[in-house]
Amino acid sequence: MKRKVTVQLSEELADRLEAAAQRPGTSKTAIVEAALTRFLEPDGDTSEHAALLRRLSWMSHQLEQLDRDLRFVSETTALHAQYHFTVTPPLPTSDLPAACLLGAERFEVFAAQVGRRVHLGTPLIRETLL
Repeated sequence: MKRKVTVQLSEELADRLEAAAQRPGTSKTAIVEAALTRFLEPDGDTSEHAALLRRLSWMSHQLEQLDRDLRFVSETTALHAQYHFTVTPPLPTSDLPAACLLGAERFEVFAAQVGRRVHLGTPLIRETLL
């Protein structure tokens, strides 16, 4: 048995309800019942809700893993820079232009290698650690 309930809606909401009820296979009653059920039972685990929670959980796990990996990369880079600055002797001023040119050439080769590895999906860190 169904009970009749009277409510007052804003013009905009009433128009939206009217338009939604025009779709085949639906009615105002069905729309309002579904909306009230969702509102009154927020813990009701619909399949859409469960799928969204699973997806958010997976994304959260991926972000945590990315954060962990980024911390490793940051620490590795910092330790390498510290070691490099400690063991590399300063160059005489007369050798600086040639060293800068050689450094730029080496950086181009390095950047190309990184780009190629990223494009191919073959990270050196995984080859090194495995």
